[in-house]
Amino acid sequence: MGGALLFALGLGVVVTGTGLSGALGMRVETFGRIDCHDTRTEKGQTVWHCFGESAAQQRANDAERDLVAREMLRAHVDGVPRSEEISRSRILFADHDGRNDPATVTATQVFDGGRWYAHSSTVVGYGMIPLLVGAGTAAWGGYRLRKR
Repeated sequence: MGGALLFALGLGVVVTGTGLSGALGMRVETFGRIDCHDTRTEKGQTVWHCFGESAAQQRANDAERDLVAREMLRAHVDGVPRSEEISRSRILFADHDGRNDPATVTATQVFDGGRWYAHSSTVVGYGMIPLLVGAGTAAWGGYRLRKR
């Protein structure tokens, strides 16, 4: 009984770790329009801070830019319109080639409103921790089931 419970719990944690479940508020998202502001990076290094826009942010920001462009045509008549804030997300641990910012970055957010951690090749992000713990727990539970 204990082995089956551990196995099921482990599989649930693996599903959470891969981002297939919204449990614990974990989300996986791909960001575009990446800007890393780091000129000292050498080829193949990991950059601590980057900024990017999710697909939803890109759509909202494009709509806002279009609105501001249209409103600027009326600025001489009605005054200068106040634009909304262009939203961007801060992403930690993004891979960088040393010259150009990456086109896209996939990142995990563990808790809603928390930081985004990129799926970097050199840093084990928070999204990997539940995956590894869940795989270990499922393996242990499977071993206990087989043992009986």
